[in-house]
Amino acid sequence: MSLRLQSLGLACCLLVDCACSRVPAAKSLQPGAAKEAASSGLSANSGTQNLSALFSHIWRLTNAPSQPPAGSIYIFLSNGTLLETSCVETYRIATWNVDSAAPSELRVTEDHQLAFTANIAELNDRTLRLHQQLIRSKETRDLTFDAIEGEFVCPDLPK
Repeated sequence: MSLRLQSLGLACCLLVDCACSRVPAAKSLQPGAAKEAASSGLSANSGTQNLSALFSHIWRLTNAPSQPPAGSIYIFLSNGTLLETSCVETYRIATWNVDSAAPSELRVTEDHQLAFTANIAELNDRTLRLHQQLIRSKETRDLTFDAIEGEFVCPDLPK
């Protein structure tokens, strides 16, 4: 079995384990912030969008300022866990929360430090558009994700 398939299999197993476990959220999260956002119907911009679509889908990166790694995906879990991976990179498990002062702003923590914030420009059952601000490099970029429907297999890469 190729290393890429083994990595993807491990990432899926970890995702299932994280989704089913009752491990407490990381200290950097506001307790229950993601669940509260979904249940209260907090706005993502216009006051009509509910953030539950955010963690109801696997999001594949389809448009970025530079060519994203093949098959880049984000999976937001309602417990504040974020899985970031692609067909060519190893996975990262980070944490996320909602800024209570700005409910359309996501805060993502990696390595116990705020890595980026992302303002939700669009969120529905098909599309997630984020205006991402990277903290370390101070770079901003607009990202578009499509919800994966059905099955998805990483493309074979040229050798």
